[in-house]
Amino acid sequence: MASDAPNPKAAEFSPGLHWLNISKPLTLRDLRGKVVILDFWTYGCINCIHVIPDLKRLEAKYGNKLAVIGVHSPKFENEKNLDTLRNVVIRYDLAHPVVNDTKFTL
Repeated sequence: MASDAPNPKAAEFSPGLHWLNISKPLTLRDLRGKVVILDFWTYGCINCIHVIPDLKRLEAKYGNKLAVIGVHSPKFENEKNLDTLRNVVIRYDLAHPVVNDTKFTL
């Protein structure tokens, strides 16, 4: 949503998305006061995987002042499987929230 206002409001996350590493979907209220990094990635992209150590360093350095959110945007049909994504999140030891955005709503 484009806006001519100097500080347009951020949109809430789309309902119905599957989240990993958190007990309930995130809201803007949960992120208030933090710098937010939306990391759009897919586990089939080696360049995306190469970014993971950088994200971990930032999370360690800035702690609760920073919120990293992995937005998994699967390109191929087989990448949409939530159980496979869950295994990938475990394999790469991702601690930040990951949302499986199979319909590219974000």
